Amino acid sequence: MNKKIVIFLTLFLLLWGCEEFFRRKIGGFAGSYPFVEYWDLKASESEVIEAIVELKKENPELQPPNQKELFQPREVDYDWGTDEMKKYLELYLKDSTLQLPPMTKSNTKSEYWLYVNFYYPDTKEIVHTWTRPDFDTTVTTFAFVSLSRLENPTDRRLINRDFWYLANRRQISKFSSTFVDKIQEKIDKRRKRGPR
Repeated sequence: MNKKIVIFLTLFLLLWGCEEFFRRKIGGFAGSYPFVEYWDLKASESEVIEAIVELKKENPELQPPNQKELFQPREVDYDWGTDEMKKYLELYLKDSTLQLPPMTKSNTKSEYWLYVNFYYPDTKEIVHTWTRPDFDTTVTTFAFVSLSRLENPTDRRLINRDFWYLANRRQISKFSSTFVDKIQEKIDKRRKRGPR
């Protein structure tokens, strides 16, 4: 009997240790954000954005101090797959002094992620998140990326990498109840009220 308990505990610790190693060192294997914790909200991105704006207006303490904008604007960059930019690259190979063309809607694309920062007033931490539309436009991914201290916002601790198992679970639970659930409630209420 004693031998079975030792074997069971050894296997349990080995399996848990492997899971913890993979979670913290490898993450989600691929993509730009392999360590995020995300939720697929059954709403368009515009609905999610409206709910975030409403949540921050009702709870101004959720907006990081000294940060005026509610969202960081999506970055715009050249779309190197367009015909105009392909022609530019061909010409550039012949003449390296060639200036880039002005950015227009036809030769640029906006970044996939819309970055949103929240704030935990109780711990004085900035919560870094993003939203992105899914291929199905009725679904939006809302992701918890990291936490940073108010006094040092560039030193980020990634969720699912920089926290031990229980602390990580607590952070995810706190985020879900503070933001995800409330955003979903606002979306549901708005849908019940109908269009204005």
